[in-house]
Amino acid sequence: MAISTSSPSSPPLPRLSPPPPSLLSSFPPPPPAHGLPLRAVAADPRAAHAVAVKSGALGPSPSRADARAANAVMCAYLRAGRLADARGVFDRMPARDAASYSALISGHARLGGSPAAAAAAAAALLARMRLRDALPPTEYTFVGLLTACARRGNPRLGAQVHALAAKSAHCSCPGTGPGSLLVDNALLGMYVKCGRLGDALRAFGGMERRDVSSWNAVLAGLVELGRHGEAFELFGEMRATGVRADGFSLSALLAAAGEGFGLPEGEAVHALSLKSGLETDLSVGNALIGFYSEHGGSVEDMVSVFQGMPVKDVISWTGLLNGYMEFGLVNMALDVFDRMPQRNFVTYNAVLTGFCQNKEGVRVTFAKKAGLRGLGLFRQIVEDGLEISDVTVTGALNACAIAADRKMSEQVHAFVIKCGCGSTPWIDAALIDMCIKCGRSGDAHLLFEQWRHQESFHIAWNSLLLASVRDGEYEKALSTFLQMFRSSGVGFIDEFMLTAALGVCGALGFAELGKQMHSFASKSGLLYACGVGNAIISMYGKCGELDDAVSFFDRMTCRDLVSWNAMITAHLLHRQGEKILDIRGQMERLGIRPDSITFLLVISACSHTSSDSTDQCRELFLSMSSKYGIEPAMEHYAAFVNVLGCWGHFDEAEQLIGGMPFKPGALVWRSLLDSCSKRSNVTVRRRAMKHLLALEPHDPSTYVLTSNLFSESARWHSSENTRLEMREKGMRKIPARSWTFHDNAVHSFFVRDRSHPQSKDIYAGLDVLILECIKAGYEPDTTFVLHDVEEYQKRHFLMYHSVKLAAMYGLLTARPERTVRVVKNIRMCGDCHSFLEHASAATGKVISVRDSSGFHVFRGGRCSCRE
Repeated sequence: MAISTSSPSSPPLPRLSPPPPSLLSSFPPPPPAHGLPLRAVAADPRAAHAVAVKSGALGPSPSRADARAANAVMCAYLRAGRLADARGVFDRMPARDAASYSALISGHARLGGSPAAAAAAAAALLARMRLRDALPPTEYTFVGLLTACARRGNPRLGAQVHALAAKSAHCSCPGTGPGSLLVDNALLGMYVKCGRLGDALRAFGGMERRDVSSWNAVLAGLVELGRHGEAFELFGEMRATGVRADGFSLSALLAAAGEGFGLPEGEAVHALSLKSGLETDLSVGNALIGFYSEHGGSVEDMVSVFQGMPVKDVISWTGLLNGYMEFGLVNMALDVFDRMPQRNFVTYNAVLTGFCQNKEGVRVTFAKKAGLRGLGLFRQIVEDGLEISDVTVTGALNACAIAADRKMSEQVHAFVIKCGCGSTPWIDAALIDMCIKCGRSGDAHLLFEQWRHQESFHIAWNSLLLASVRDGEYEKALSTFLQMFRSSGVGFIDEFMLTAALGVCGALGFAELGKQMHSFASKSGLLYACGVGNAIISMYGKCGELDDAVSFFDRMTCRDLVSWNAMITAHLLHRQGEKILDIRGQMERLGIRPDSITFLLVISACSHTSSDSTDQCRELFLSMSSKYGIEPAMEHYAAFVNVLGCWGHFDEAEQLIGGMPFKPGALVWRSLLDSCSKRSNVTVRRRAMKHLLALEPHDPSTYVLTSNLFSESARWHSSENTRLEMREKGMRKIPARSWTFHDNAVHSFFVRDRSHPQSKDIYAGLDVLILECIKAGYEPDTTFVLHDVEEYQKRHFLMYHSVKLAAMYGLLTARPERTVRVVKNIRMCGDCHSFLEHASAATGKVISVRDSSGFHVFRGGRCSCRE
């Protein structure tokens, strides 16, 4: 929707600020009473009250002067926010006029506690005004009543007030004249806030006179309901009628641009604000900061707006802080926080939410740090006695979930219960998510069994679904989804649930079910949701359907950075390094700013190029901080170390580790260890193992690594003792497991597993295939059996690894033209890799195996991994 910056009557434009407050709170205070000093009214209302009593202005004899004096005292109490005292003055007034009732009705609308109580009190006052004192309501009476209806969200009472206003000719109505513009605007505001935009548009269409507040009320309603194109069209009509826009108009338009269009429309609104002289308006400046923080091409767009504002308030500073968080510049956001002249609870919530958003990527290192910083801020909020809202509590629960600390989660949970913050939809959903991520699945299921919030049900359900995926219980996750699908039908599936279900299909590698979910998304209209589209790309990539992932990506009408990262991940799983570097170049040409995850993926891709790409990888790594202001995290160093090791640059890899700005973690040494295995560098491998064992002495994988080291050195007794110690401490390694698909079902296998109903056929077929492969040159590599047994026993152990069993079942059941698809939860051993190469040649079938390192596609005796 294009905006012309030519000025028919030089109007302006705005954004994310609330709709004009003048619509519903424009009742002017009555003039001070006869003989009552202005200074007394403006000071402490109790002093003004005392002066009025002593002067006899509030005496028992009713008179016009007495009513005006009482009105002045009552309004002084209302301005001070003391509704009970104002009501006391009203009840003791010897005489009341329409202004008395109008002032108190407005006071109840503004200060009346709960919206329901405010609306009831206002309605009762109207009845008393008409029946007891026989006073006709004025335009200010209607404004106060409509304000109370808007606060209560009571369109039924509002419609009755509308009817009364029409009957008394206080609002525009066919045959009754123009009515009061104040009442008309209050009606528009009431209908908009009660979600009755159709009624608001009808009232707007019947108005003979309109001012900027009238247009702003309807603009705000259109934006609220996501009718962004209509909002821009209405603004064009407003300019055509010669009404000059104000800051609220531009704020509403910037909201429409941000939610419905994007950067070009927002920049056009910004240009119009400059031309109309509204760029210095506080609400416009705040709205522009909010817009550029979400849609700006660079952080400079937002900063330049902030620096150009002549007046800044706490909203301006909080917007700047939030913008830095949106761009991932946490330290700069904290610098803004330290320099803020004043803060409110919204500021603290922005910092807390920012910590949760900036988890620094896909791994745990920086995520845990961000979560702990968020919890530290929450503790500061509590100790300083600041207001704690639902947003604050939700942010603290999210931070605890990110930190993944069980003991801390129990403390935060106890605090939530003790302070009475529980039993709201979003807090309870965050509680379930925190319990799951902190290893308290039992507590999460107990909370879910007591669930009573329909509006956040999908969030809680998604958390339970993703918990099963996180724990590797893919079949359980799939069963949970299908059970809910059958019991509740398609109506319960929204964008988030569909995204979670697609994630389960991708984790399982279940392409057939994933395609059915894709079809459902298309039929249900959810296909064009960006999150669903990104999940479809990821699902196809993880299921080995790379062509389908690319085809869907090319057809996407809405792409964000997650879409590009999903596409890169799909190619990375297939080890297509050159293609990933091409995509990175395409992103640069399109001006798409990468984030820390993008860099992690592209750096990792340099391990999978056809020639040494360490120079390009080094350039990428250095550009993170120099060009994009993103400080490399532990994950980025680990990825770079792996690239250097893969191409044999072990000296540089160790120099890089030695020069890290923080202590190298286990992730870095594990990356070096993996690359040593590929290049057979025993010396560096032993050094890496030594550091890894020192860093993670209590990790089950460390015990397995130690045991394997002893086995490789033929120190069988030490190896067995290590495994025994591991069992005594209750530690278990992840068992190797492989699965394949047939008849829309998952068929899972462990090592030497005979639990499958067709295990006899599987073992018989595998024995025959092994003999055929041995004839073709396959030689079982018993070095992968790290047990002190005889050679013939080692060969027997090798024969029935889980991936061989799953592949054999796939060969027995797959149709001639179909690829056999197998997924393994850990890295496939070298002997299985060699066997499947020979099996693909012997059977003439394509066998696709996805393990923890990515895809291996075996075709005609060769593997796509080139290892």
